[in-house]
Amino acid sequence: MTLRNFIYAVLFLSPVITLGQVKTDTAYIADYPQRVMLSGFLSQSSVQLGKDEKDYIPNNPLRVGVGISIKNTVINFSYSFGIAPLEQDGKGKTKSSDLQIHHYGRYFVLDLFYQKYKGFYNDAEGDEATLYPDMYVRNLGAEFAYIFKGDKFSAKAAFQQNEIQLKSVGSFILGGGAYFFKVNPGGVLWQTENSLKNVQFGINGGYAYSWVIDERWMVTGILTVDVNVGNDPHLLSDLKIEAYPTAFGRGGLIYHKNDWALAATFLVNNKLMYTEDDGELSFTGINFQLSFVKHIDF
Repeated sequence: MTLRNFIYAVLFLSPVITLGQVKTDTAYIADYPQRVMLSGFLSQSSVQLGKDEKDYIPNNPLRVGVGISIKNTVINFSYSFGIAPLEQDGKGKTKSSDLQIHHYGRYFVLDLFYQKYKGFYNDAEGDEATLYPDMYVRNLGAEFAYIFKGDKFSAKAAFQQNEIQLKSVGSFILGGGAYFFKVNPGGVLWQTENSLKNVQFGINGGYAYSWVIDERWMVTGILTVDVNVGNDPHLLSDLKIEAYPTAFGRGGLIYHKNDWALAATFLVNNKLMYTEDDGELSFTGINFQLSFVKHIDF
């Protein structure tokens, strides 16, 4: 996917998902009066594979970026680039494409993933890193969640800083997800060189809570869990179905003023697969971001 197509996807999805998001309890949620939001951020997006109590990690750089969005329009753009070398400290080189959309609406949250990583390492404490340049994973996935108290609980305040949560509030969540994984073992995850393919989907549930500490500070957490069903696509055609426990969590610490905000946010997306040697392979997507947001008018 090119940068142009990614931008088009964001612009196309934004007005569609926003439909119906008009009801807000103003005792719980306030809007910034400014029309334009500028942002700068430092982020780390990565994945982790785990098997037999060992973790395999890509050598992925920190990224720095900027963004702009204009209220009541489809303009919502961000751009980032790596600020650290891909090959350092004997950890090898990773080739990666990691494109994600996280849309926070009034009652709905949508997450789209296209993640492709080749080149991992394992550095057990006290040992020199072992490199696995042929280890490869690709994830194509989507998650959707409905926030029952979306008129009081603002995911936007926590993860986009374009609203202000005035009072502490919690809400139950109901949603679902679907994923396609392809994994090359890199000569270590299982005995053969056969790639693992896995399709899984399911319905999830969970809870979201925002704790408004005072008029400036807020802490937010969202957690959903479920048991997905799926298998290798060829085995699914024979109605051979496996069950996979999953978890998806995100949270943030936010400090805000009348026209700016600072935030530290994270996202952890854990999925499970079964390998041909009857072992368990975990996939964990990890995002962390430090953001500064400034609200202005022309």
